[in-house]
Amino acid sequence: MAELSDERIHRLLTEAEDRLAATPYHDITTDVGQPTLKLDSPSLVVGAKGGIARPPQQRLAVRDAHQTNPKVCYQPYLLLRDLFLCDDKLPMLYTIDVANKLDDAGQGWFGLPKTDPNDKEFKRDVQLLQMRGTALDPSRHYKKESLKAKMPRYAHVGRIVEGPTDFYSSRLNRKERKMTLVDELLAAEKASGKFKAKFNDIQGRKASGKKASYKRFVSQRRRRN
Repeated sequence: MAELSDERIHRLLTEAEDRLAATPYHDITTDVGQPTLKLDSPSLVVGAKGGIARPPQQRLAVRDAHQTNPKVCYQPYLLLRDLFLCDDKLPMLYTIDVANKLDDAGQGWFGLPKTDPNDKEFKRDVQLLQMRGTALDPSRHYKKESLKAKMPRYAHVGRIVEGPTDFYSSRLNRKERKMTLVDELLAAEKASGKFKAKFNDIQGRKASGKKASYKRFVSQRRRRN
């Protein structure tokens, strides 16, 4: 079999693109009862950046269907996520109304369950994670987050399982292992007293040069005498 030159390959690809562009596109129909888009045979063309994109007529049809029925879930594209890489201003994969009704994040996120906004223990754990760079461990630098940040829509609390390569001294025993992050933080504070010492240091700096500082200085001088 004779080898194909680069010019021959380029010409064949160009002819294939022209044939795909010349094929008639099937209209997209929506059903109000079932929030899904039905495609008879979705046609694909190669985009300018090497990705896969939809033809212009099909893009306009998707936008018109989204405006007609805003609760549409684009079911045919759940398995073809690369279709959205080359599209600029297309609607989201799930609209807000549809996403709020889902119990998990889907297979792409390993079925992360939906969080309960009324769970106080989980809310405290999220706040502690947001404060880890300021109050918990100032020696480590993390991305700054607002303390009033919203809870994640999908999240799951896991448990660290030590591997066989971890030595016994680096593992947590049953007494040290707590139920929540707040319990672990309180247990660590009871053992080290780091937060109490830091609080006393801050209070001492705030009272420096004031009446309380002078009274403390006088009481210390009387003890020496």
